[in-house]
Amino acid sequence: MTTMIDRLVAPGVSSEYREAREKLLAAEKSLMEQVERVAQMRRALPEGPEVPDYEFIGIDGPVRLSQLFQPGREPYLVMYHLMYWADDDEFCPMCSGWIDGLNAVAQHVTQRVNLVVASLTRADRLQQWARQRGWDRVPILADVGTELADAIGARAENGDPSSTVAVFSKDGSTLRNTYTMHPDDNDHTIRGIDLLQPVWHIFDLTPGGRGDFNLRNDYYVPVS
Repeated sequence: MTTMIDRLVAPGVSSEYREAREKLLAAEKSLMEQVERVAQMRRALPEGPEVPDYEFIGIDGPVRLSQLFQPGREPYLVMYHLMYWADDDEFCPMCSGWIDGLNAVAQHVTQRVNLVVASLTRADRLQQWARQRGWDRVPILADVGTELADAIGARAENGDPSSTVAVFSKDGSTLRNTYTMHPDDNDHTIRGIDLLQPVWHIFDLTPGGRGDFNLRNDYYVPVS
């Protein structure tokens, strides 16, 4: 009878490799179970705080948070808050790489929930960057004021931006912030929101792992 481990090792593999792979398989199953337990805890969070009907500037002009919840979808909105420094010529390469991926799957995500990208910057500069990157499947919004960024921790006390994922819900006219997360880069691995970035997980499949790789903008080919 063929076992799972038989399907995961090549013929002629050493006994040392097979034993190590069996231990890894057990750890991988345990990790999957832990991921699901954490997801269940996240889904079971009590109601988050009520939030104002924040205002943004989109490609068609002003828009409110409440207007980002589209009919036919669950009443949830996932927002990635893109980092930008006012004296920079470009947006955060790490965040931009995240959004490259989100834009690619947006047509699938929005079959169920709402998905947007926001940033504390000028609307024209943000839309220019979005066109250059080819972000055409997810709404790109510039914050009006700093109230939202301050509330979700997307702006540090010194004014520096912080990459942020925030989830909002809408029940009638009531808007709530149900979940917020930032990456934890204390060990320089940029984990915390890395479940949204398949690049890291592909690297994790290889013996070399993530190493010290960080996304950059200079090798990205702009969309013409």
